[in-house]
Amino acid sequence: TEAPELEIDSLLELSSRYLEKTYLRGHYRSKALELIDFSNHYFYDNQLQLLPDKQVLDLNEPAIEYMKVEGVWENQTNPMEAQQVVDVVLKYVRDYPSKEIGVVTFNLPQQMLIMDLLDEAFLSSGQSFPESLFVKNIENVQGDEMDVIIFSIGYAPDKNKKLSMQFGSLNVAGGENRLNVAVTRAREKVIVVSSIWPEELRVQGIQNDGPKLLKQYLEYAREVSEQKFRPSTIEQNQH
Repeated sequence: TEAPELEIDSLLELSSRYLEKTYLRGHYRSKALELIDFSNHYFYDNQLQLLPDKQVLDLNEPAIEYMKVEGVWENQTNPMEAQQVVDVVLKYVRDYPSKEIGVVTFNLPQQMLIMDLLDEAFLSSGQSFPESLFVKNIENVQGDEMDVIIFSIGYAPDKNKKLSMQFGSLNVAGGENRLNVAVTRAREKVIVVSSIWPEELRVQGIQNDGPKLLKQYLEYAREVSEQKFRPSTIEQNQH
């Protein structure tokens, strides 16, 4: 007799054949509502309950910062944006040495450029590279958790002012799940370093949801950054 269970890739998949499915309801990583509200709305049908940190709420500071730069796209990289990311990392390492920092890019060349610039910066300053600091692209950030996540969006006009839209792994089936994972890695703060405003991201005619959700996330990030957003997340009573 055949045993279909032998073809199962994981225990999770096997259990789903025999046990009732239940969905995540509690979220404990993010200390600020804004860090999870986007995913709660687009991925979890507003069913997540959070236990936000009261001290963070009392600060009344936006948990997402939209940092606009005038980057130029060249050789699949955005050097100005990469340098801005490095400057932010160095500031946090200097001012908040206990904070764990992660950098997320949307393609491999930008990831490698930022890693090289960080190596040079720490070497020239005589500082050691923080053990907890990582630089990853959106394809391999799953499972990580940091106090501060810095995104390098990358997209920018080239030297001829032409803005090309190449969404890579975001524009494959399920690419939106990679975005969901990436934007929910931060405990305290997300910093979006971008050379474009959300409305410049052209997603007309794009079949898959990843690029569309990226545009919506950038709109959301700007609203939070400008303190124009009010979270819709269900809050549990604070005791």
